[in-house]
Amino acid sequence: MSGAVRTGFSTILNPLPRKYVCRRYAVAALAGILAILLRWLFDPLLGHVAFYVTIYIAVVYCAIVCGYAPAILTSITGFVGIFYWFVDPRHSLYPFRLSEIHGVIGFFLVSGVLIALGDANRKKHLQLNENVNTLTREIEERHRAQRELRAAHDELEIRVQERTQELLETLRRLETEVKVREHAEGELRQLSVRLMSLQDEERRHIARELHDTAGQTLAAIKMSIALIRQFESSSPGLQVYIDDLNALADAALQEVRTTSYLLHPPLLDEAGIASATRWFAEGFARRSGIQIHCDIPEDLQRPPRDCELVLFRVLQESLTNVHRHSGASSASVRLLRDDHLLQLEITDNGKGIAAENLRRFQTSTSNTGVGIAGMRERVRQLGGHLELRSAGKGTMVHVALPASNSTQAGQSKSVGIA
Repeated sequence: MSGAVRTGFSTILNPLPRKYVCRRYAVAALAGILAILLRWLFDPLLGHVAFYVTIYIAVVYCAIVCGYAPAILTSITGFVGIFYWFVDPRHSLYPFRLSEIHGVIGFFLVSGVLIALGDANRKKHLQLNENVNTLTREIEERHRAQRELRAAHDELEIRVQERTQELLETLRRLETEVKVREHAEGELRQLSVRLMSLQDEERRHIARELHDTAGQTLAAIKMSIALIRQFESSSPGLQVYIDDLNALADAALQEVRTTSYLLHPPLLDEAGIASATRWFAEGFARRSGIQIHCDIPEDLQRPPRDCELVLFRVLQESLTNVHRHSGASSASVRLLRDDHLLQLEITDNGKGIAAENLRRFQTSTSNTGVGIAGMRERVRQLGGHLELRSAGKGTMVHVALPASNSTQAGQSKSVGIA
């Protein structure tokens, strides 16, 4: 209740802004009239004493609420009304006694002081109200900004959750696709290795067929030619044709044997990778004109058949690439073995490999050639790795295969051969 009374009193004494001119002067005029009426009500009690007391109250109120100019209007209005109706002789504005003149002078002095003090208080009150309004606006703006920030934060949280859910779903799809692709790539590698194994088997079969059928047929032809030469030795003209047939048969037999050995050299199964490597390097040097240096220990233990076959295919593919692409004049083949690794190294002095092609080989198997990709897959299938190096001039192919299970297999094959 007291709070409500204080609030109402503060509202009554709240200064009116300067822009409300009509309202301020109307309040001032009404305050003067109310002061005159209040003096009329108190006239039986006050009589001829304190004529201007109600006017002082009205002047103070108007000075605080309306400003000094409306307060002056209130003081003049109240003075005229009080002097006319309550000061003797009543209903006259002419002062007859010196005491009345002193009272008039005192009224205006007191009214001036009250107006000055009230106006100063009014200015402070207006400044305080302005500061309060400014703070109120700042607080409201801050609250509004906080509400907007909270709403934006909530909306952002919702968007983040939605985006996170979308990313999780996308990630799950990508993981599924990666697993499917890895599975497909694994199956493709297995299929590639299987196809190359079948190719090796087919080469071995074709080589055996060439050696056992076409080679035997050509050998029979040569024996027949020898018999014809014995029976027809008296005819010189026929001997020339027989010699030509014999030379053609020798050439065909040599081609069949060479093709058979290149498809699958019997020496690889009979003597092992060391002897097969020396034989192939010597034959390659004769056919290509490229000088080949071999560094192969004499007492090299034989690895398993799969390792020997893979190493021989890598040797074939590498030297073929040296002949076709490198422009080299010499190359070296190095084969060595320790307790852990079986290593094959082929180097040349050619023009090397472009950095872009080498980078593609290091990152993927695409665009690096079927032969190189096939070699790497076959080596990887056996648990080894193939490395291709090129420093601007020359190229090196390095293959390393695990040799932990090679000794027993090599020894068993050697015993079988013996």
